[in-house]
Amino acid sequence: MAETSRTFRVGAVIANGCAVSAETGGSWGSIDLGSVNGVDGGAAQGSLVTAVAAGLQIDCTPGMSVTLTADNGTQPANGVRQLVHATRPADRLPYQLFANGSQTPWTSQAIALAFPIGTSRLSVPVQARAVVQRGVAAGRYSDVVRITVTW
Repeated sequence: MAETSRTFRVGAVIANGCAVSAETGGSWGSIDLGSVNGVDGGAAQGSLVTAVAAGLQIDCTPGMSVTLTADNGTQPANGVRQLVHATRPADRLPYQLFANGSQTPWTSQAIALAFPIGTSRLSVPVQARAVVQRGVAAGRYSDVVRITVTW
């Protein structure tokens, strides 16, 4: 009985890539600053909460480095993010974002993230803060911020 044998190679290339955990509709969640008395004013603060977890959930190929950037929202004024009144767009409330535990406002600077070997998911906490001045009109104020992951 004669025999012949040969070999063949099997291989794969793992490509770098990232995915984000989003809620229905593609949103990353929301930050609720709560209610502040418009007569007295005061500080309002809240954290990004999603249906999945707190903060931005990012999954990337282990060994990658990425950056996160945030735009100035839909209605900035002089480079400052603004919450805009739902029915009176001239009424605005400036606010700041803070990310990854920093006490420095997150403006246009990129946040660098590294995914060590063995780690494919990172969570980046995001907070918003607004100081409400006396005499601000009552009502719902909102804004939409776009976060971009670049690699």
